[in-house]
Amino acid sequence: MEILILGPVVVRAGGSVLAVDRPLERAALVCLALGRGLPVSDGRLAAGLWGDEVRGRPVDRLWSVVSRLRATLGAHADVVERTAAGYRCTATMPDLLAAESASARVRAAELTGDHAAVRAEAAAALGYWRGQTLADVRSAPLVIAEAHRLDAWRLELACAGFAAAVESGDADEVVTELSRLVAAHPVHEPLARLYALALYRSGRQADALSSLDRLRRAVTDRLGVAVTPETATLEQRMLRHDPLLRPSPTRCAARLTEAETSTAVDVPGPLTSFLGREREMPELLRQLTGPAPVTLTGGPGCGKSRLALEAARVLARGGRRVVTVQLAAVRQGDLVGQAIAEATGVEAAPGDEIPLLAAELDGALLLIDNAEHLADEVAVLVTALSEAAPALTPLITSQRPIGCPGEVVQLVSALDRRASLTLFVDRAEIALDESVQADVVAICAAVDWLPLGIELAAGLTRTLSLSQLAKRIVDTLRLLVGGARDGSSDRHTSLRMALDCSYQILDPTTQSVLRGIGVFAGGFPPAAVAAVLPADLGQDRIAAALAELEHRNLIAVLTDGTYRRCLLLETVRGYAQSQLAAEGEIAAARARHAQWCLDHVRTAAETHGDGSAEGAAAVFAEWPNIAEALDRAPGTPAAGTAVRLAIAMHRPWLMRSWYAQAGRYYGPLLTGADIPATDRAEALSRWAFHWMMIGRLDEAADLLDEAATLIDPSDSGLVAISVYYCRGCIDVERARYRQAIRTLLTAAEYARRAGNLQRESACIDACASAQLFAGDARSAVENYRRAADIDRAEGDEHGLARGLSNLAKALLGVGRMDEALACAAESDGYAKRFDDSHILALTEQVRAGIAAAAGDLDAAEVHCRTALSRMGEEIGTADIDLADVLIERGALAEARELLDRVLDDSAPGQTTWLAALPVSAALAWAEGDFAAAATLVDETTAAHAASGFGWPRYVDRLDTVRRRLADRQLAGQ
Repeated sequence: MEILILGPVVVRAGGSVLAVDRPLERAALVCLALGRGLPVSDGRLAAGLWGDEVRGRPVDRLWSVVSRLRATLGAHADVVERTAAGYRCTATMPDLLAAESASARVRAAELTGDHAAVRAEAAAALGYWRGQTLADVRSAPLVIAEAHRLDAWRLELACAGFAAAVESGDADEVVTELSRLVAAHPVHEPLARLYALALYRSGRQADALSSLDRLRRAVTDRLGVAVTPETATLEQRMLRHDPLLRPSPTRCAARLTEAETSTAVDVPGPLTSFLGREREMPELLRQLTGPAPVTLTGGPGCGKSRLALEAARVLARGGRRVVTVQLAAVRQGDLVGQAIAEATGVEAAPGDEIPLLAAELDGALLLIDNAEHLADEVAVLVTALSEAAPALTPLITSQRPIGCPGEVVQLVSALDRRASLTLFVDRAEIALDESVQADVVAICAAVDWLPLGIELAAGLTRTLSLSQLAKRIVDTLRLLVGGARDGSSDRHTSLRMALDCSYQILDPTTQSVLRGIGVFAGGFPPAAVAAVLPADLGQDRIAAALAELEHRNLIAVLTDGTYRRCLLLETVRGYAQSQLAAEGEIAAARARHAQWCLDHVRTAAETHGDGSAEGAAAVFAEWPNIAEALDRAPGTPAAGTAVRLAIAMHRPWLMRSWYAQAGRYYGPLLTGADIPATDRAEALSRWAFHWMMIGRLDEAADLLDEAATLIDPSDSGLVAISVYYCRGCIDVERARYRQAIRTLLTAAEYARRAGNLQRESACIDACASAQLFAGDARSAVENYRRAADIDRAEGDEHGLARGLSNLAKALLGVGRMDEALACAAESDGYAKRFDDSHILALTEQVRAGIAAAAGDLDAAEVHCRTALSRMGEEIGTADIDLADVLIERGALAEARELLDRVLDDSAPGQTTWLAALPVSAALAWAEGDFAAAATLVDETTAAHAASGFGWPRYVDRLDTVRRRLADRQLAGQ
């Protein structure tokens, strides 16, 4: 089946048009089709149809709409199918796909400077529109958003065609049409700049300047802001009759499109024009049409990252999803998956990323930049992702191939001579004529025609004349390579030389700032610079130094409204660190960096709240810096600060379920470091918590024993509370419920006396879990409510997400189904803000239990499978609950598989093991092995009695099997 969306929606199958007359059904079909074959969750689809404020029972309404839609589609109803993750549609959108293909050809032609092809392909792409996009379904929020995106893309394609006409000398042919578009979009600055340029190249300079003046007034009057620097710069260039504004057949149309006509796309990177690579880009784009991993290799500074980024931009503008991952700041191989998950917007526990990433990235381009230091780990992950997501195309930049199956390697060399000269004069903002050509050639040759070296050298022209720069750069090269110079080090030497030249010409304050910012990883806010410098230079001097560094291409500054962030290329960062080491400042700088990270985490908690989504987002915005500080600190003067940083990160790690990742930092930090006893004890208790959460109970218990030796036995302070809390939680996992309840109530009382309500709530919540597992569901309900009330009063959103999910579980145990559903829904509202998959899985289990109790096994299975998908590789009660539903449905083989998995993973006597036993007895009964079922009932009864296990859900299941056995015995069978 096909759905045409570039105009009023048309549904057709087998050459005939299908009538989908009801607007809501038509909108639902479009929303699903826009998922491009991937499942659309119920929540997202409901919000897409009715908005975020949808009332009543949106899922029930959604099912009703989809049911009617399937009935309308008749024999073609199977194109809309139900999966564990939501509904999906297998219909295609041929007009959109054809337009995207033409758009990709537009971008490829732009990069090769083929203006005729750009105009032809842009016209072909625009020809697929039959009117206003999605004209008859613009009432649904998701459709409206997509329609606006496609409208913007349509305008961008029109601009590309007009830009090619202007660039090829046919500006007068498109002035009239551009005038019409500018009138329709009076504050669209890229379009207005293109119109002004067309007027200018048509010999109408006065009209061009007048059009820019009208744009300025419109932007000021309607938006209340000034025009962008690009508009102001274009006006100044027109006033001084800049010769580069004249059309030239040697100029690549990509430059015009990038700098003057395109709208922004969601691919980060520099805003400077992209020059050269006319041979490499078309070949790269051809390779990226398939799923094979493509690796761009080459030495430092050769432009691998920029070429990859520009290719990604071409594909993104053609409608393909692009995810970019920067690995330069990632030092451990086990963090590669988390880096990709973070960039993709997927929340997954470390090691569990592949299934979720595969679902999210299938069909996308995944750009992994700077992978050479983690090549083996990247190869393993790319291989797994490619197998799980066959339509994914990985694009990697690395100084060497990563070695994954099917890898296509494309070598990126230095620029050719013509492109090198063009890049230099563009960045230096000079005209290339005979008077300067020899000097420019000498400068480019001195840096081996490498893009990075050329850009750094161009930055020096702010201070030196070309002849001075040419002499100085060649003299510096001669000094640097006065001894032996083998071919393997040429490029590194050239870059070092260019950086040396740039550094030496800086004033002492700017040199100090450049050295200091070398400790940052993944960028930094300008306000953070003072914190890492040895002396307070004052914000004015720091701001001036940063401006100078930006002016000389040593840093890049990204701006979004009032937000500004500075970035260093890894080459420059490495150079800055080498200068720090040469000055003997690196240890002190890293200690100050660790302190800044600690202050940042604490400030985020104080500003936004310790358990808020905003606080977590603020913390993880600086995760590359935090990880850098934790990695670099062991065995240095920064170790003590880094231990306190790890302690401060406890709650953010908890909110992301980063237990294994968090746990690995503590060992190196606490080994051989002179850490105060209180900090060491608290760090040990936090470490124990993370190990406990991933099932390493014995190690966690040993850490708590060590922590206990560092505190006064009569102490009831915060460290003691942490130790008691973790011991209580371990007792819960080991099914020592009575002991756990005593320990956790003691910890809660200590927390209450200390005025620490967050820890009091956590202790009460854990105590309630012990009570629920011990069979006292009513006391559990009472204590879960008590903990939730504390969290609500404190504004602790993550605590509420956790507590309400647990309360829903307890309410299910006492048969209060409506209240359980309400608590689950409220918990989801908070958990989704953190994307906490663990909590979202728990609420799905609650819904599964309610559906099963009502006899709706279809819904129960869907909820169970959704819960299991959210848990990733973690094994627990979600497996048990799905097995229980499958037993009732007769799918005994899969049920056996799930239960074996649980029993193999759980130590005998642990809570999960005790919960699995009754369902194992039910499976034996269903398989007809009544003797085995009877034996399991007896063994389970004894195990439950020995531990005090009484979780109603599973005890009830055991009673059901026991009754069936008794009934069978009475019947004489």
